[in-house]
Amino acid sequence: MRSVLDEWKFIIREQRPYSQKELQTVHTRLHRMLRIGKLQIKHQKCGHVYYCKAGGKKEKEAQESNGENIGNCSVCWKFRKTPNSLKSIATCLITFYNSDTFNPLKSYFDYDVEYRFYTWLYNEFT
Repeated sequence: MRSVLDEWKFIIREQRPYSQKELQTVHTRLHRMLRIGKLQIKHQKCGHVYYCKAGGKKEKEAQESNGENIGNCSVCWKFRKTPNSLKSIATCLITFYNSDTFNPLKSYFDYDVEYRFYTWLYNEFT
């Protein structure tokens, strides 16, 4: 089975301009489709920042402790489970997603990065 990381080199470039309203719509649709919650988790130890699954155990823990130091980092866990042949691509994806310049509503490219990040994190079974 192919991984979303296998297709990282084939990131979809914008074929036309996207309005902010349109980017907001696809962003909202992605979060609904993958059941991504509104609560953002930040792990102090590794520095990874991501949204937890809606209605999950981690979301409940985060609500009780204001979103900091919630159990183990899902990104680190998923990275450890990623096959060695895809780890360099996963590192690029994680680094780009957690960079200061990343904003999924800025461009379609950033939306595509967000789509691949959360698909890899929550919907791929390795």
